[in-house]
Amino acid sequence: MSDPLSHILVCSDIEKAYEQCQEKYSEFRICPFFPEKDDFLLEDAKKVVKEAYIAEMKPKILVLGAKGYRVEAQNSLLKILEDPPRNIVFILIAPTKTVFLPTIRSRMGLQELKIQKEVIHSGLNLKNLCEKDIYEFVKANSRIGRVELKETIQAIVSEAALEHKISFTHKELSHFQSLLELAQLNSRPQNMLFTLLITIMKRKRQ
Repeated sequence: MSDPLSHILVCSDIEKAYEQCQEKYSEFRICPFFPEKDDFLLEDAKKVVKEAYIAEMKPKILVLGAKGYRVEAQNSLLKILEDPPRNIVFILIAPTKTVFLPTIRSRMGLQELKIQKEVIHSGLNLKNLCEKDIYEFVKANSRIGRVELKETIQAIVSEAALEHKISFTHKELSHFQSLLELAQLNSRPQNMLFTLLITIMKRKRQ
């Protein structure tokens, strides 16, 4: 395998993209840099620069991954991306290339990784949904994260409408959309799932 080259990797799923990097470059040392929040900040960039100047005998890959990169962080990285130390390779992961400054994009190659989205199924029997099923499902999913919560809500609504031909009112559909928005704000999963499933159960009984 030839030595890897620095590049921007565009992928909607940053974690999946990093996993692909680990598999593809398993023979090299990989140093991941993922910010605690969505944006790559100046302090994150400083850590990258510090790691880049640690001498290496063979290629070391610094993988940066974030939904967004602050302008000051990119400017801090510009010089080292343009003229990296010996045996240092950079892979910058983001959902879209437009998050990067033109000066960054012009200095790095561009690759795209398309992830086939896994179809989520709730596992519920919505056709014969009862209070016990709702209670057990809500309890089992009371601690899921916001991404999984959003996908679960979407899966339940989709199953109800497409598989079980349940027709919802405009008001109910608007409420479901509000639940998706609340899921992004780290609202309590049990409250939203309970409300959603009770609505579906009542609709089935009508």
